[in-house]
Amino acid sequence: MFTFADLSGIRWPVRIALEAMDGSAWPPACWQPVEEVSAIGQDLHGPFQEHREVFRTAGWEAVRIMRHYRDATSVQLRVRRRAAPPVSLRRMAVLTGPIEAPPPPSHWRLYQNGFHSWSFTGTTSAAAPDFGTRLGSFGAPMTFDVGTPPGPRGLRRSDLAAALIIGERALIVGQITTADQFVKIELDLRRIPQLSVYAELDGIPLGPDEEIASEWIWVEWRNATDPDPFGRYAEAVARAMRPRTRAPVPSGWCSWYFYYTHVRDRDILDNLRALAARRNQIPIDIVQIDDGFQAAVGDWTRFSPRFPKGVAPLAQAIREAGFTPGLWLAPFLAWPDSRVTREHPDWLLRDARGRPVSAGFNWYRWLRALDPTHPGVEEWLREVIATAVHRWGFPYLKLDFLYAAALPGRRYEARATRAQALRRGLQAIREAAGEEAFLLGCGCPLGPAIGLVDGMRIGSDVAPHWAPRLFGIPSLFRRERSLPALRNAARNALTRAWMHGRWWWNDPDCLLIRSNRTLLSEEEVRLWITVIALGGGMVIDSDPVLELKEDRLALWSALLPPHGRRPEIPDLFEREFPRLLCLHGDLAGAPVVWIGLLNPEDRPWEGEIALEALGLPKAMWGFEFWSHTVQRLEGRLSIALPPHGAALWILRPIRSGFQWLGSTLRLPPGLEIIGLEEGETEGRWELFREPWTVGALWFYAPGEGFTLRWNGEPVVASLVGPGIWKVALALQGHGRLEAFIL
Repeated sequence: MFTFADLSGIRWPVRIALEAMDGSAWPPACWQPVEEVSAIGQDLHGPFQEHREVFRTAGWEAVRIMRHYRDATSVQLRVRRRAAPPVSLRRMAVLTGPIEAPPPPSHWRLYQNGFHSWSFTGTTSAAAPDFGTRLGSFGAPMTFDVGTPPGPRGLRRSDLAAALIIGERALIVGQITTADQFVKIELDLRRIPQLSVYAELDGIPLGPDEEIASEWIWVEWRNATDPDPFGRYAEAVARAMRPRTRAPVPSGWCSWYFYYTHVRDRDILDNLRALAARRNQIPIDIVQIDDGFQAAVGDWTRFSPRFPKGVAPLAQAIREAGFTPGLWLAPFLAWPDSRVTREHPDWLLRDARGRPVSAGFNWYRWLRALDPTHPGVEEWLREVIATAVHRWGFPYLKLDFLYAAALPGRRYEARATRAQALRRGLQAIREAAGEEAFLLGCGCPLGPAIGLVDGMRIGSDVAPHWAPRLFGIPSLFRRERSLPALRNAARNALTRAWMHGRWWWNDPDCLLIRSNRTLLSEEEVRLWITVIALGGGMVIDSDPVLELKEDRLALWSALLPPHGRRPEIPDLFEREFPRLLCLHGDLAGAPVVWIGLLNPEDRPWEGEIALEALGLPKAMWGFEFWSHTVQRLEGRLSIALPPHGAALWILRPIRSGFQWLGSTLRLPPGLEIIGLEEGETEGRWELFREPWTVGALWFYAPGEGFTLRWNGEPVVASLVGPGIWKVALALQGHGRLEAFIL
């Protein structure tokens, strides 16, 4: 029996187990070790020392392969049936055993990754319950994996990856290969604390001399304060699954969060004209038509009366205006009264009694799931996608409610796991769309999509309100963690930030900056912009463009183009909703750090952060974007945020001579700087902005006797603090600011 041990005294002795669909089980105690073999080798992750363990029990043989790298271990379990009759397997425990640690479980924390895009992800007390939903079967499929729903108190489950935080150490466990099985990391605190890693087999029958292998699993120890604790794991997945992260990160406009299902073709055209008129200020890529164009979900080539000419003419208009056409589809979902459901009832995923599986309740009706392992469904999928991309002209597809393909049920291909069914459907979509199409996954179980989608929604739907509310009732649903709400979208954008640029481009969901028909406060809008600005992911707005005020348009413009960098979340393992984002970078070679401070609480947050705790020098210049504040920081950054408020700082070490300090020309501030020369007697700053930009720039000058020029012409600056100057600027393209001491 192998034991994962840490120098802190934490131990995890691990064995194996197997469970069948009929309730039969082969627990750890019944597996007898019969052979151990060691070897050395090298694979995608580097050189390793391999340890193979062979186990046997009545009717079964298992081989567990453990490859020990310098900083981590990968594990795979292979199980072979050695008797008749065939057995339909529920799951195999690749690793299972007690956690032995000095601190009691009441002091442990668990980072839990949710099943799909909208599912809760974050760090809570290990003793806390898993989050379900008060909507019951109406909302369960949109909240968690209904195949393994939240268990009783004391039993926690995480999908794909997890971190168990004990004291100052974190045990990282995750699925490396992701195409064939869903992997659950289960922490059971009901008796002796037990940690298990299960590969879900979904009833696959295994006959005599047939073998099945688990996905590869990653295990490593990290410091709990590591700013990128999932980094090595995420990169291991990327090596195995070959993700798609083609530059640039998309930006665009989407119809959903203002027009919803009532959208009309003329709404698309009105916003298209407004975007074309403001192309110099808002240089986005994509104009995407969302839900509402179709006659019914599932009947994608029949159109709503609000789109009498269909969507192909709109795609042509979008292209002619210089944008990329985008379209929303829910390819594995169908309404019960849709034509595809009525004409092809055999295409539906069904339960053991032959009834259609429920995919949840939305659009005021129960939803049906299509089975992508059915040859008819696959052929239909290819035709729908080829029509949308190649005939209508939409090379950008937002693919929604993808969890439907992975619901439990009886499939045409009985030996396909739920993960394989989903990936087979996504593979058919990718092949029909072509390599050049951009596919955005949404409502999607994460693992099987890696390598097939270009972007992934990593949180719940955003909404024009802070906390969830349904039927005009906010209090009843306020604690829901997966329903549409800005709070829920922002939390997951932080807790899944580590996936960005490694597996896909993260989609935090849409920017909402309108001033009317919204319940969002000014502070909440600023918090959301701060998360998007530092997150580096996709920037898609969903407001009526003609109704946006100039100050809000300027904020949208400042976010363009998306910078694509990945932030660190230093308090990822400390709380459910992190309060701190850090993005390290440079201004033309000069080191800087951007810091986002977030207050998700309903009460003010006052305090301070030691700069040394962030690995920064004690003496720093700080510029805060929202308040236009410049401060000389001496060891600490003060915090005074209202409820749901945010601050966005850029910090750089203090040096003598001229120094750029901050600006309102770009979000995050400073990304407009492409060159700088700063000395005792002069300062030169080269700027570039693709859109037309108006704002201000702050700099430090060692004295008042200097000349200031903008693009060679004299310009006036205002003294706003000791040695701190502010100058108003406007540019599109390149600009040069120069200061010389006389």
